[in-house]
Amino acid sequence: MPNFYHRPLTWLFWIAALCLDAVALSINYEGPFASALGLGQLFVVSGWLVLGRSHPLARASWFVAMLILLVAPDYGIPRWRSSMHQDVVWPHVLALMTAAGAFTAFATAAWATFLWSVSTPAPQPPRKPQYSIAALLGWMTLLALSTTCVRLADFSLLNETPRDLVSGSGLAGAAAIFIAASIGPHRESWLARLLSAIGFIVSIGVMAAAGVPPEAAAVATGALAFVVAWTIVSRIDRVRAQAPVAELASSPTPPDAVATLAPQLRVFKNEA
Repeated sequence: MPNFYHRPLTWLFWIAALCLDAVALSINYEGPFASALGLGQLFVVSGWLVLGRSHPLARASWFVAMLILLVAPDYGIPRWRSSMHQDVVWPHVLALMTAAGAFTAFATAAWATFLWSVSTPAPQPPRKPQYSIAALLGWMTLLALSTTCVRLADFSLLNETPRDLVSGSGLAGAAAIFIAASIGPHRESWLARLLSAIGFIVSIGVMAAAGVPPEAAAVATGALAFVVAWTIVSRIDRVRAQAPVAELASSPTPPDAVATLAPQLRVFKNEA
């Protein structure tokens, strides 16, 4: 995980998002504002799960943690308000969030692979696979937690609302295409931008054709706005991190000095 010095704007963005989450929960945790924030954050974490450059265990852990945090209000607030509640809402919410996150991650991976195949791949630094006992224990713990969440989730509503399923798939597809086009491992070109624009428009068309109520349209707009804001902030941070490296490469510095300074520039390593 990059620290605050690596990605200051990204960290400030997520701090602001947490503050907005607190405001949304204090107003109405089931309202459109809270729903848009939660859905947008789920889209971002799902895309980052596939295309991020942090450790895979860290990305998967944040994905599962996001699912738990999104379900926590529906699980805890009714219990806090009344002791006569029934657990009928949060299992459906967990199922919907799990399906949305999994579909977004799959769509992001598929579109990123498609863009990579039709464009010149951007150079990627070589990675040496590393395995440790701590990572193995972490994966085992995360797997146990994930299977527990899937077991507790109630996926019955997914079969009863096919129109909402198609509409949600279009929204998740639009978010996945935008994320893959913004931070995917491909070299940007006019063809990649054109294909991404067409895919984004088609996904929005699928969502609109399935029928979107006004309140759901507001939630979808807010979620996509959150995704767009995150990608803009991430790109600004990446450009800021790459600037010292590009300046050093273009300066008439002797090769020996470059070799000496290279280890010190690891702080500017491009991590998403």
